[in-house]
Amino acid sequence: MIIYEASFTGVINTILTLALFYYGFKFFVKTVFPWILKRWINKKMGQFQNQGQQEYQNQQKDQESSKQHEGEVKIQSRGSKTKSDTKDMGDFVDYEEVE
Repeated sequence: MIIYEASFTGVINTILTLALFYYGFKFFVKTVFPWILKRWINKKMGQFQNQGQQEYQNQQKDQESSKQHEGEVKIQSRGSKTKSDTKDMGDFVDYEEVE
């Protein structure tokens, strides 16, 4: 069985290393992290504003085109449904209530 003794310099080294990590993390949280967070929030706010401006411009264009073509009917389909989509659904059964 081997017994290790803690030397004075080893203990001091460990304490200084822990203190360095502690104060380094504390510095990071107080200075660097808020700066990174502020940049991220400003970026997201800019993206949100750009999206809002695009939506507003699209809405303005739609209103202008609707004024030009007032009274016309537009039909926009969401997609074409083919018979092959409903072919695999099975048979339709109509139940009647019996009293």
